[in-house]
Amino acid sequence: MMRPLLATLVLATATTAAAAPAPASGDLAVRSVEVRPSDPVVGPSGSVRLVVDVVARGADRVSVVLEPGRAPSEGDEPGGEPGKEPEPAVTPSPPSGDAVPVPVPSASPNPVVPPGAALPATVPLPGLGGLASAAMPRVMGASRDGRPVRRISSGEWETWRFLPDKPLSRWYPNGPWTVTATAVNAQGERAVARGEFNLRRATEIEGLKVVRDGDDVRVTGTLLRVDPVGKVDYRPFAGQRVRIQFRPAGSSHWKTVEEAVTRRDGWFSARVRADGEGAWRAEYPGTSRYAADASPRREV
Repeated sequence: MMRPLLATLVLATATTAAAAPAPASGDLAVRSVEVRPSDPVVGPSGSVRLVVDVVARGADRVSVVLEPGRAPSEGDEPGGEPGKEPEPAVTPSPPSGDAVPVPVPSASPNPVVPPGAALPATVPLPGLGGLASAAMPRVMGASRDGRPVRRISSGEWETWRFLPDKPLSRWYPNGPWTVTATAVNAQGERAVARGEFNLRRATEIEGLKVVRDGDDVRVTGTLLRVDPVGKVDYRPFAGQRVRIQFRPAGSSHWKTVEEAVTRRDGWFSARVRADGEGAWRAEYPGTSRYAADASPRREV
């Protein structure tokens, strides 16, 4: 099963004055919002911790909020999401002892933090909405709960680093998430930038079998996904296209030679004309809500 991608992604941003000319040197602005890992994948257990870097200038305070769903844009239907896969009507509840965090009372808008003191912060979670929000005064290397929150200067631009207290797990909605960064200067002016990432639940191709039958090869297996209702670890994933791939002996390139659609029980089957000796595998390409996976190869 594929692991979460740990590469860095600089997310596209848009400020509140996107149509205005580029700000003069020193003016309040947010240049970028960066999330790591850029493509978080959650399994039936465990969680993924995110790091959010906001590059801004002219800011006295910066806050970050992560929320499930895409940021609304002109012409969008509220809550609408083209091509959204069917999901349970309600977000699954964690089992006893793994409760969803509740909102923490907000800190004062302009906290005063002595050097070396812990950083006051808010962690709102209205209906699993915001994941992290922290006000960063002019304190270098401030920390809370042993995790650093850094402000790194580089010329007129500064990087504000946030380590959300609440890791993402299977109990949070999968699919698109919006990252909203708000920078505020001493005059109370604001600049807002948004980016997106996809929280994906893991999938797994199990039981791959490759059997030669005369001039043909029959490939079968089962596609599973992390149970969307949280009752078991994995459930069959129906109605998904799986690629059947072949790699000739001596080659390093996989070629898709057939596709199969999974049945209600997740099982798929394909019969392919044999083309010499080599390795076979099945690959699920994934979606915005479910991660890709590739089976172990089978030599025939």
